[in-house]
Formats: sequence, structure tokens, C-alpha cells
Amino acid sequence: MYYGIDIGGTTAKIGAFKNDKLVDSWVVSTQVESLEKLVKTILDSIRAKDKNILALGIDCPGFIVNNKISSSANLHFLDGVDLKEAFEKEINCKVRVINDANCHALGEAKHAHLDNIVFVALGTGVGGGFVLNGQVLEGVNGAGMEVGHMHVDDVFNFRCGCGQVGCLETLCGQKGVRNLVNHFRNNYQTKLEIDYSVKDVFDLAKANDPLAFKVFEIFTDKLGLALANLAAILNPQAIIIGGGISLAGDFLIRHVKANFEKYATPVVRNTEIRLASLGSEAGMYGAYYLVKEENK
Repeated sequence: MYYGIDIGGTTAKIGAFKNDKLVDSWVVSTQVESLEKLVKTILDSIRAKDKNILALGIDCPGFIVNNKISSSANLHFLDGVDLKEAFEKEINCKVRVINDANCHALGEAKHAHLDNIVFVALGTGVGGGFVLNGQVLEGVNGAGMEVGHMHVDDVFNFRCGCGQVGCLETLCGQKGVRNLVNHFRNNYQTKLEIDYSVKDVFDLAKANDPLAFKVFEIFTDKLGLALANLAAILNPQAIIIGGGISLAGDFLIRHVKANFEKYATPVVRNTEIRLASLGSEAGMYGAYYLVKEENK
């Protein structure tokens, strides 16, 4: 069978695919201290179930070009590693490696039968991917569609992890929500507890809590602006929003669409904006499709 492997900072999701269907999936720990142990852990778990491994598609966080990881935020022992080569030393099959956000974009595009999409992942930060004519646009340094670092703000000037100020990630994603809550907490009444989640903020925004709605208002305004800029440049069939924050559902999409339409140029104003459909399985699907296409 073909396998799609979605490597994260603490776990890797492994999916077994047959005829484009996910037939089995499980999770293994990535809390190991070396490349060798990571490769062994993943391969041992697959070999325990299947002796006829046809190909491995792998995604992981970091900047990746030609299967080589220049830097990985949560798995530093992968910095500078050619992960394809590391796996192919231990197994005789085709291996392909790609950035996680790009992989999720490919999974969502293929699953929706679309050839040209923008994918935006709202999690701790803001990630993204662009699928053009069925192929992921990675960029020469593996930094294609780093939408979280699009400049959208000259008012708050929150410092981003990249070193710049005004990045989309400083106002959206979990980091952005916390920046905004901290900034406005003393200026608006709120029922928001000291220990809170983004879900708490959005749930209170639905109930018109003054602080929560102010944060939500800025969040969706800046996200709508960023998506309008992307649509003007890339003109996709659809913009798909995923990541943990997307679980806010229609309430989030409705407000993002309104702000998108406010900023978008007329020719792209009708671009569809939809929620991701694969959830936590998007990485496995994308990794599978990636290696399947190359193995034809």
C-alpha cells in the first residue's frame, strides 16, 4: 500500500491508502532525540502491519526544498537533513517529503477535485499553501505561501517571531488572538477568564462580549484583507480555511467573507471561501497524493 505520513512536533499520523481511500490510520510518538530513532519508529510501525510498502509521502514543519529540511521549528535534529535520503537508506521504495502546510493544501485540493486553491491554516500561527494546476507551489527556498508573514498592520506593530512587525500572524492565529486580548483587555468589559482559549474568545464574540467581539472583529478584518490580496495575485478557484481555529465554523467564515468582499477587487470578489473538509487527516491525504502522482 501507499502511506501518507504527517509528522508533527509530538506525534506522527500515519495513513495507509488503497485506491485513493484511507483504509487505516494510527499515531506514533515523534518525541525522540535523533533522526535515526524517528525513522525507525515510523518504519517499524508500518512494517508491523504491511510487508508490501509501495511508497511513502511525508510532510513535516519547516522550510523544505527538494526533500531537504533547512530548518524545522519543533524537530531541530531534522535541521539540514535530507529526509527522503534518510528513509530511502532504510526502505526500498519511493519517498517524497514536503512542508506540512503545502501538503495540507494539496490534500484539500485533491479531495475537493480542485486544481487551483489557496489554503490557509489558522493554528498557533498562520500557515498556507497554494496549489496551481494540481501542483504545490513551494518557492525556491521552500518559503512559498508563508502567508502568516504578509504585512497587514501599521497600527499595533506587534513583533512577529520572524523578527518583523505587522505580520498577519501577529493578529490572527492563537498568537494573534493573545496579542489582541492583552492589548484591549483594560479597555473593554468582558467575561473572558484569565486562562482562556481561542474558542473561548470566539464563543464570547458570538454572544457580543465587548472585548471578545473587538478581538474577533480585528481578526476577521485582517484575515479578509490578506485573502483579498492573495485572490488578486493568485485568482484561485477557492480559498480553503483550515487549522484548529477553523472549528469556529460558519460564524468565522461569514465574517471573513464579508471582510474579503470589502477589500477584494471586483474580478475576484466572488471567489469561494470555504472550510477545510479533511480536518486532521489533510496531511496524510496530501502526502499520499504527492507520492502517488510521482509514482505513476
